[in-house]
Amino acid sequence: MAEVKNACRLYFQFPVQASAAREAQLLQSVVNTDVACVLLNFGGQDAEERQVRHLVELVQAQGIACLIDRNAELAARVEADGVHLDADPETYAEARRILGVEANVGVGCGLSRHDAMNLAELGADYVAFGLEGASNIDNIDQRAERVAWWTELFVVPCVAWNVESLKEAERLAALGADFVAPSARIWHEEGFAEIIGEIDKVLRRTRRAA
Repeated sequence: MAEVKNACRLYFQFPVQASAAREAQLLQSVVNTDVACVLLNFGGQDAEERQVRHLVELVQAQGIACLIDRNAELAARVEADGVHLDADPETYAEARRILGVEANVGVGCGLSRHDAMNLAELGADYVAFGLEGASNIDNIDQRAERVAWWTELFVVPCVAWNVESLKEAERLAALGADFVAPSARIWHEEGFAEIIGEIDKVLRRTRRAA
């Protein structure tokens, strides 16, 4: 087993919706947990730029990085901290051109070792392991294997992506994940705040065990 790191933290995938209640959910969660980053996710829908800018400012006011999902041009316009992309070298290069070297540009690599190594070599700020919308046992075990492998060999941070349960979060933190990103579906769950709070507690306990 990889050595346990000291700083596994939450990474939120937040579904953007024009709702005061949803905004209150986000603010409550970033204030009450140790979250390192919030990714604004649009679910394939267009979002009003003014609303996106407002959410970026809300997150940044808490001292937390705010990224935009798959849209470097929007990230630049709303002054977000960076962008999360699919693991494509050309898309990555274009995002760097738009946002500059100081921006946080992370990539989702699915379960691909090759993509993770390639994009990390190009300069990605993090790689994320886990399939979009998949929670079957093969994905869970392969994601854990990729996290353990990566943290043994590389210094670029890794994110355990689309984590669905407390047990998964604890396992991945113990394997050395730098960040745990619960599925965006968590925001639609009844009692979402309690679920996020429990994951946060698990990550803090794992950190103290280091």
